[in-house]
Amino acid sequence: AVPSAGALAFGCKPPNLVLVPDPLAHVRPPGTMEDLQAELKAAKERWGKEIELSKAEKGAPGFPFPVSCTRYTPQPEHAAMWDCQELPLRLVIFSAEVDKALVSVEVPPYFPGELSSQMEKAIEAEWRKQLGKKKRPKTWMIEPMLDWVEAKFGDLLRLVPSYVDSYPGCDAMGASMRRYTLVGPAPDEEEAEEEEDLDEEEQQRRMEEFVAREQARIEAEIEAKVAADEEKRRLAEQGIYEDGEKARQMSKAERAEMNKTRKEKSGHRWRKTASKTHKPIREEGDKSLRGLPGQKKK
Repeated sequence: AVPSAGALAFGCKPPNLVLVPDPLAHVRPPGTMEDLQAELKAAKERWGKEIELSKAEKGAPGFPFPVSCTRYTPQPEHAAMWDCQELPLRLVIFSAEVDKALVSVEVPPYFPGELSSQMEKAIEAEWRKQLGKKKRPKTWMIEPMLDWVEAKFGDLLRLVPSYVDSYPGCDAMGASMRRYTLVGPAPDEEEAEEEEDLDEEEQQRRMEEFVAREQARIEAEIEAKVAADEEKRRLAEQGIYEDGEKARQMSKAERAEMNKTRKEKSGHRWRKTASKTHKPIREEGDKSLRGLPGQKKK
């Protein structure tokens, strides 16, 4: 059994790993140390402070192996309903020869009961499955596996359904929603004792690292929101809105033009009384002045 690099950083002793021959070794292309270094470097450049790289101490048997890549996976947006801010995991590689698939996964005992070990099994099984593909984008699949863990954030927390509880709560914007939390027994006594082996200096260092990561994450979110609001304000001043041009309030004259009466729409007003279209006609032989203008009615 080969101990994993930096296992004590998770608060646990190196597990007794049993490395068995991989039945898919014949389909895997040979890997190189250069390939591994390139993938680890790419992961560090992409995720920055979320990534911690480590290797065996100089002079140790098999140096620089085992090599490990730890990511403190932050809660993705699609898992915002969970009361779990991050999911730490470590990918451990024991040899540069990828065809041997000497790899393992570690999850710290932060979660109830056997949930951490169930996560380790699920992630390691997926990793070996990815390494077994003939055509794959990366030799060691470091970045694809870390992406997979982030995508399966909620599914990994549900691996032991009896530890999942829910309650009515709200999201970051104050809207009502159902939230989920983990409940259940504490980690195994052996793991708890191992956690107590950490000295105060190491515990303080980890706490400071966690606070620094959370502060950086919150500051980044605030800066992004301020920049987005500023961009919206600038576009609004130019008359550009996300949902199209904003409706302009009509003036009184424009509203009157839009709501004409039936008479106004026709273009003229009717007279109150009809006009006479002809003069009175006198019968033959009638010499009276009746009906002519200016005559009084009898």
